[in-house]
Amino acid sequence: MRRNQLLWGVALLLIGGLMLANEMGIKLPNGMSLTELFWPLLLIFGGVLVLVGVFLRGNIETENASIDLQGASTASLKINHGAGELKIHSGANLNELAHGSFSGGLDHKANRNGDRLEVKMRPAKDVMDFPFFGPRTQLDWDVALNPEIPIALTMNLGANKAMLDLRDLNLTDLKLETGASETQITVPARGRFHADFDLGAASLEVIVPDGLSVRIHASIGAASLQVNETRFPRNGSYYQSPDYDSAANAVDMTIDAGAASINVK
Repeated sequence: MRRNQLLWGVALLLIGGLMLANEMGIKLPNGMSLTELFWPLLLIFGGVLVLVGVFLRGNIETENASIDLQGASTASLKINHGAGELKIHSGANLNELAHGSFSGGLDHKANRNGDRLEVKMRPAKDVMDFPFFGPRTQLDWDVALNPEIPIALTMNLGANKAMLDLRDLNLTDLKLETGASETQITVPARGRFHADFDLGAASLEVIVPDGLSVRIHASIGAASLQVNETRFPRNGSYYQSPDYDSAANAVDMTIDAGAASINVK
């Protein structure tokens, strides 16, 4: 926020100074008015900021945090994240729902509701940088989840890059909503659960572990969808593993997408 205020201050001073010089009749030795320099100076100033943004990164602190399970036997977890890299995998201890490192800090709420722990996680810092200008600020997260506790997981991701290795997790439900993002997700290898993917202008790669059966319903606009039909043959309006109905481990997958690139393999 402070850097954005500085940029606006410099821009306003530049515009005001050139306008004042023009009203006072101040001209360059070649007869040009100073206001004629406005656009060239603005382009040069913007170019400098772009170059600074390429080589520098905003200085933000990283917080290490954990979320206690509070003795709950099930959990629901909602994660909001954008403007950075997100990694999710198993590895939390038996007495905690999650732990990890959070650039920019973690803002979370945990509420015990009977045997269920309800948790919401979001960055403590809001990124307010101008696109392309100034040092880059990335809110990078590396999150480990409890692989034993049944979890209903919802993720709302903005303009980020996500590596989601959920192979070892015990999920009862999976929801992913993304904007302009690049996501690779390995779905859980065990249980029967539903996975709902809602995509904007995104790239999504879905990795299905061996031994997990799949049924895929896709509603796509200007999207590219590639499905490994050797594993998941097309059956009318959907794709489905031959043993889906009887398999102990299976995912019912729904994909809604706009201008996206999707690969299920």
